[in-house]
Amino acid sequence: MRQYTKERRKRRRRRRFRKIIWRVIPYIMGTLLLVTAWKLTSFALLQLSEDSKPQQEDQAETPGAEELQETFQDSSFASAEKEDLLLVNKSHPLPKDYQPSLKRLADYGAEVDQSVYDALINMLEDGEKEGLSFWIASSYRSMERQRELLDEDIETLVRQGHTYSQAYEEVVKETMPVGCSEHATGLAVDIVSKDYQILDEQQGRTDEIIWLQEHCSQYGFILRYPEEKEKITKVSYESWHFRYVGVNAAREITSQGITLEEYLGLTE
Repeated sequence: MRQYTKERRKRRRRRRFRKIIWRVIPYIMGTLLLVTAWKLTSFALLQLSEDSKPQQEDQAETPGAEELQETFQDSSFASAEKEDLLLVNKSHPLPKDYQPSLKRLADYGAEVDQSVYDALINMLEDGEKEGLSFWIASSYRSMERQRELLDEDIETLVRQGHTYSQAYEEVVKETMPVGCSEHATGLAVDIVSKDYQILDEQQGRTDEIIWLQEHCSQYGFILRYPEEKEKITKVSYESWHFRYVGVNAAREITSQGITLEEYLGLTE
């Protein structure tokens, strides 16, 4: 009887244990599944994070077109470069309301755009250290003053017997139409020898002009209307007319022997 009772107790304990096990197993399996899913998810996220790093770095190093444009617009240096490369000729006139930020050259009684001032002073001072003597024959010139000069030159030829059309065509070979002169930008200067201030062929043979043509690019200037480029510039050779375009552009233009039109790809 006692033995029977012990066996019954054992069977009851087994049944209780099995019941507990079957009740606990779902919780254990659920927990294992959750842990497994968490590990798999963590691994996948880690892989995605690693894969995205190079792409993010590339995007940071290579901004889009809009970002580049904003960077260019916000950069004072870039803005200055853009202004310095402004093309002004018979095909690209200035807006009527264009107005440069002028700064006076006290020693020469002239005005230039403030972006040109320091470079121009440095160039002239360095030339003077070489024993040269310069004079600025013309710098900033308003559109009203340009109109006066144009009319004066045309009137002179008309008095000599030319028709107005003939006189105009002849004059604009050297004197730009109103709104088409670089002098209105404040970025151009006519520099001559102080001992010889006539704007003619002999000016190009003075020591001052020879030095300027050889060294002007170091200061950001170019000879704007060189020889044998009249078909492109539509202006006769002017050995004295120098235009500021910035050092980088000036060196490229001068070394390649090209004009500003060619450099900008805006030739006709």
